[in-house]
Amino acid sequence: MSNTSEEIKIGGLILCGGESSRMNFPKAWLPLGNELMLQRVLRIISSVVSPVIVVASRDQQLPQLPESVTVIFDKETGAGPLPAIAHGLDALKDRCDAAFVSGCDTPLIDVEFITKIISALDENQLVMVREGKWYHPLAAVYRTSLIDQIHHLLNSNQRRPIDLAETVKTCFLDVEVLREIDPDLQGLQNINTREQYFELLHETGLANSTKLPFEA
Repeated sequence: MSNTSEEIKIGGLILCGGESSRMNFPKAWLPLGNELMLQRVLRIISSVVSPVIVVASRDQQLPQLPESVTVIFDKETGAGPLPAIAHGLDALKDRCDAAFVSGCDTPLIDVEFITKIISALDENQLVMVREGKWYHPLAAVYRTSLIDQIHHLLNSNQRRPIDLAETVKTCFLDVEVLREIDPDLQGLQNINTREQYFELLHETGLANSTKLPFEA
């Protein structure tokens, strides 16, 4: 299902409140050619779903974003993705039926990849990508109606997105389905270290057009 479906309205959430400790530099601000990483991920996701909300940490400085994008701030610092997802869904609940949720550090995500995950929602409450024994809560679609269920889990000190997925009607989308359109699963590749960042620049051909924020 796409955002243009008459049956369901899909928005987007981009979580960027992580500490970027392994990068030792805010990942949202990493240059990629003539744009920054958050700007790139936002541009790609916004081409599929609308509206898009960015969830940042308290006092976090963000690069310039389009006026159409709403920025909200975590209520809890360092609390993990589930409270941030709930906060974002609450901000979208009067505008959308569900939201595609992503981190800001997957710059190789593309339209087909996002659309494939969204298409698995159907009558489910949640779609989450599964890779063997690992799950990807930030390559997922959450219905906004899950807000109360999330708060119930949080109040019970169950703070993992998989805790939610195991208690509601969830489609666990196997990565082999995504390999049909993304053989190397680039859409799931998080850029967490400087080595990964330099490799990304070379793989994308952006090394010569990118002004590095730190020494290679």
